[in-house]
Amino acid sequence: MDWSELNSIFDYGFLRRAFLAAILMSLTCGLIAPVVVLRRLAFSTDGLAHSSLGGLAIGVLFVSNGAAPTLLSYLISFFFTISVAAGITYLSENNRIDFDTAVGVCYVAAFALGVLVLSLREGYSGHLDQFFFGSLLAVNHLECLLLLLLGIISFIFIFLNWVSIGKWIFNEEMAHAEGVPVKKIRYFFMFLIVAVVIVSSRVVGVLLVTSMLILPGSVGSLISRSMFGITIVSVVTALFSSLIGLAISNSYDVPPGSVIVLSGFLIFLGTYLIQFRKRISLLF
Repeated sequence: MDWSELNSIFDYGFLRRAFLAAILMSLTCGLIAPVVVLRRLAFSTDGLAHSSLGGLAIGVLFVSNGAAPTLLSYLISFFFTISVAAGITYLSENNRIDFDTAVGVCYVAAFALGVLVLSLREGYSGHLDQFFFGSLLAVNHLECLLLLLLGIISFIFIFLNWVSIGKWIFNEEMAHAEGVPVKKIRYFFMFLIVAVVIVSSRVVGVLLVTSMLILPGSVGSLISRSMFGITIVSVVTALFSSLIGLAISNSYDVPPGSVIVLSGFLIFLGTYLIQFRKRISLLF
């Protein structure tokens, strides 16, 4: 791979937008990933990602005139996915059914609804791969703006509530006893994760977006034990994954979303093996 070919990204408008969207997605996902990993929200995040397809499909079918989702279709998807999250919470309250079971029941139904609705619109049944695996090169100004807005909101909220978030992550009951607004933080992150998943799915797809909220945080948790260290490593990992993925995609004409995710996985695998070797060496 010739890294100099990354410069060619800036020769075309759609490539510049793709580069910007990937960087903004990486920064936002890198900030949120430690919360997803440390609070063990990986499966529920994956369920929300799959559920968002139902909302995107409804928005595209009834609102969007072209191939690209509009602001209104994104809002429809957001409220649809929030409704799914509320349904999961209701079903799992008072031990009606297990939380994991509620997630599985709701997300498969919402995902199936999305596939069915998309198949009803002429011209979309053959382009489901754009929803499943993303269409980074088709990202428009609206999506770049939404990703920027989400990044700013994420940074401001995490910066202003850093200590409270740290207490909530490591011990929710103790944080509640100390007066931390646990409910406010929990619901804000749920809304934020839903919004990030919906917009980022345009970059890497519904099936792969969860990885950008898990892999960076996993790498951070392997390298550091402090919340600050985990967050920094998570952001750097997400950025490197995107840059490597874009460079490889531009050089070899392969889907950028998949390569970005695989780059993140290889970084995780390499980090895990290095840490494992260190632990083995300490034993001998």
